[in-house]
Amino acid sequence: MPVTLEDWAPYGIGTPDADGLYPDYRIPANLKPAAPAQSTSSGRQVWWSDIVTHWDCVIADLADKYRLDLYDPAVLARPWPGVRTLILSLVHESSRLRNALIKDGDPT
Repeated sequence: MPVTLEDWAPYGIGTPDADGLYPDYRIPANLKPAAPAQSTSSGRQVWWSDIVTHWDCVIADLADKYRLDLYDPAVLARPWPGVRTLILSLVHESSRLRNALIKDGDPT
């Protein structure tokens, strides 16, 4: 699994900026997760399609919990793994996203 900027460079698309970050990355299939995004405490699998369905909750939760504006150009310029981790953490804590997922069929 790539960790450093140098490790990620072969997957970069476009020209890197002064910090060595590319505007986009193409992740090879062997590095993409085969499993669902997360599972809740009841064992229900939560897929990215579940999360995207409640994107308004994600935006509000990130703003409230982390003071993170997902559409801020500075945030958009950051590598995705850190933002992804924050989004997935919302599944496991008290959040609008978790409440919406519970209403969609997770009994816990």
